[in-house]
Amino acid sequence: MNHSTTHQVIIIGAGMSGLCMGVRLKALGIEDFLILEKSAGVGGTWHDNTYPGACCDVPSVLYSYSFEPNPNWSRKYSPQAEIRAYFEHCADKYGLRERLRLSTAVSSAEFDEASGAWLVTLENGEQLRARAVVSGLGQLNIPHTPAFAGADTFAGEQFHSARWRHDIDLKGKRVAVIGNAASALQFIPQIAREAAQLHVYQRSANYVVKRNDREYTAGEKRRFARWPWLQKLHRAAVYLRGELLFYPVLRNSSLLRPLWEKWAREHLEEHIDDPVLRRQLTPDYPVGCKRILVADDYYQAFARDNVELVTAAITGVDEAGVLSADGVARPVDVIIYGTGFNTSAMLSGVNFVGSDGRSLAEAWQQGAKAYRGVCVAGFPNLFMLYGPNTNLGSNSIIFMVERQVHYVAACIEKLLTHDLRALAVNPAAMRAYNDHMQGELAGTVWVANCDSWYKNAAGKVVNNWPNSTLYYWWHMRSPDFADFDMR
Repeated sequence: MNHSTTHQVIIIGAGMSGLCMGVRLKALGIEDFLILEKSAGVGGTWHDNTYPGACCDVPSVLYSYSFEPNPNWSRKYSPQAEIRAYFEHCADKYGLRERLRLSTAVSSAEFDEASGAWLVTLENGEQLRARAVVSGLGQLNIPHTPAFAGADTFAGEQFHSARWRHDIDLKGKRVAVIGNAASALQFIPQIAREAAQLHVYQRSANYVVKRNDREYTAGEKRRFARWPWLQKLHRAAVYLRGELLFYPVLRNSSLLRPLWEKWAREHLEEHIDDPVLRRQLTPDYPVGCKRILVADDYYQAFARDNVELVTAAITGVDEAGVLSADGVARPVDVIIYGTGFNTSAMLSGVNFVGSDGRSLAEAWQQGAKAYRGVCVAGFPNLFMLYGPNTNLGSNSIIFMVERQVHYVAACIEKLLTHDLRALAVNPAAMRAYNDHMQGELAGTVWVANCDSWYKNAAGKVVNNWPNSTLYYWWHMRSPDFADFDMR
């Protein structure tokens, strides 16, 4: 192998995962790496999602790196622009810009068994080589737009919320929003204030609890900056709330489930008086089966005269607007798809080909799976962040990614310091791990009879971690190289 032309590591994606990986590699003295990012800026989902009202549903004090606290968050739940600026700050502070290639999309990556290197092909045809590849593509990077009959005949404008058209003025327009989950919940109130008429097409209702957002005072920010331990205490309190109040619900806690249902019901009843509308906005599945949403202004939007909730199934789209099973054709000027992401087809934006010539898409035909969420048998020297069964319904994904980054960095150190050609998880170890994982998931609320992005088409939970984040921290403290094949 010609080490002078082969990078030690290539990281795909400059979102919160890829940047964290770069910081860790530098801390370990591994300097020969590149971060390839398809977008024109860093931040991942916080670069792509610029819809009105965009913000994180995890408090910012916890949705930030443990090694880089920010005493200057403006709010408890900071908006998209502020979160994106935080990641840009991290890229600058930790010297990642010189290793970053923006507007650089990766087409494929193929492992060469003879040299022990990955051949990474960019969409422009350029090829790069690396001893190890780390995917920071995550689970929320490919927008999902349903293929409604006749959608291509619609005479107005239509777009997905993750590709927001800021050049389209919605003021005075008739707008259809298809979907009402996490992103739509944030932009629906914003649109409702501008549109002449807004039709919200709901497939199923959500459990929504109060966000209780507020600004941080100038005094609080000064204290956080002067005494960092105060912000650490604040962060710990937010973390423990997720562990003690959210997580047990996902494990079917008979004590806490009624409490969360009560909070959601009270929030609904506080803002919606119409009994028919209340019934339409009340979920018919166990709390936690789908993502529990937080908002302070969502229900108020439906109390407006210009907003209609449509629960009839969409049957198609014509030149004038949206058609539904209630027999009503609703003419609109703009259709906005708040339909989330293709979460079960993880890493599908890049064609990964392993040591036996099999693609990752072929390996995952029955559903995405990995060993500890970070590596897949048959794909040596390939690691992933925010991979299968590492998503959460109860806490901050950054906590999970930091643990994965430390684990992956230890694997890369092993690969490089021992000059291994290949480091790959053993197929039997991976199979045993995933059998155990599915057994654990069987005890969660996610297997209940509701549609959610946590499952694939066959109903298998492929996205979520079934235990506490504290257990994940212990679980990922260091690699057990007895589970790996080395050559």
